[in-house]
Amino acid sequence: MSISLDKVQEKLQPLTTLLGQNKYLQAIMKGMMLVLPATIMSSFATLLKIFPVPAYQSFIISHGLAKYFDVPINFTNNFLAVLISFAIAYALATSFEVDPFPAGLISMVSFFIITPYTLGAMGPLGQAFSISNQWLGAQGIFTGMIVAFVSTRLFVAITRKGIIIKVPDSVPEFIAKSFSSLIPGILILTMFSVIAAVLSNTSYGSIHALIYQFLQTPLTSLGSGIGSVLIVATIASLLWFLGLHGHAIVLGVVSPIWTAMDVQQLAAFSSGQPLPNITGMAFFWTYIAGNLLPLAFMFAFRSKSARYKTLGKVAIVPAIFTIGEPLAYGTPLVMNFVFAIPYIFMDAIILGIAYVLTVNGILPPVGGVYTPSGTPVILSGFIQGSWKIALFQAVALVIRFGAWFFFFKLADKMAVAEEEENSKVETVDL
Repeated sequence: MSISLDKVQEKLQPLTTLLGQNKYLQAIMKGMMLVLPATIMSSFATLLKIFPVPAYQSFIISHGLAKYFDVPINFTNNFLAVLISFAIAYALATSFEVDPFPAGLISMVSFFIITPYTLGAMGPLGQAFSISNQWLGAQGIFTGMIVAFVSTRLFVAITRKGIIIKVPDSVPEFIAKSFSSLIPGILILTMFSVIAAVLSNTSYGSIHALIYQFLQTPLTSLGSGIGSVLIVATIASLLWFLGLHGHAIVLGVVSPIWTAMDVQQLAAFSSGQPLPNITGMAFFWTYIAGNLLPLAFMFAFRSKSARYKTLGKVAIVPAIFTIGEPLAYGTPLVMNFVFAIPYIFMDAIILGIAYVLTVNGILPPVGGVYTPSGTPVILSGFIQGSWKIALFQAVALVIRFGAWFFFFKLADKMAVAEEEENSKVETVDL
């Protein structure tokens, strides 16, 4: 079995290299992780603003406290494209082994340069101006990523060509870095200034509108459908079955699309507007949460095999907190054809059921709230804004229990027979 697993992994190595180690996909994933504190802050601020307890809502409304929750929301969730333009550039520059901070800073300033603004009154310190938040949040995420890629690759190319200001070694390092990024920064910012000026005189008005119309909108439509969600869930589970980190590989492709959808969702959720999306990253994680918890429960409390019972007792607590690696590698579920059917297909089935129930109004759309890794199943449903979501998560656990049970009994029976055979061998040896 180990030989066949090695062969499968060898065949899939080009794919894992392309998707799992690609510098640009890795920069997206790492950039998203870098802005994690902001997304968590936004999620908690949203929860505190819309926490569904009537007495609590009456209190914050009567005391005018709701507006104070909007401040962290506006500068985190509704400012995410700006943060991402810095974070992805920082991560990408790090992978190319150049100074990441000026690369991130140049990318962020470039993003602001291409963002439309409105001039205001002339004051003592110059003319005032304002930037609409239209492109600073969800609608600007794709632009932020593209700006990060372009500006950073130019920064890397210019720096490696040696087109920088060099100072003596006696100059302090932080000053030397400032001078070394000066020429690349001027060239890159000039380029984006020209792009902004040209597009401001077209019917689009800005690169944001151009990208959103021709790239983000169709890609979101393609990647946001339930079909893509089911495909992603199935492929990820299949890769886990083959011994590869399925979610790390597959989600790198859809993460920009689904994260942008969650930003839209959370913005609507926090402001009490109708939720625009059904699927997204929050939808995916909410309904696959606890996927191995029923199996851990069966191992711990229903297994006759000493091996599985011991594993279940060890794995059940991590499984409660949605950590499945102890079961995945302890059973193992990798290349274990006894458990292959539920392991590969159950996530897609539960996601499909959740989608149908949401479309038909039985379940509300998830709120797009970021739930930290390890948030227990059912609790994450409440965090998404409704007891109905939490209730369906509980029902999904029962469905999963039924799906795993036959295969669990078969595997347990085989394990007991193997243990009895080993016991007989040991007795004979004695």
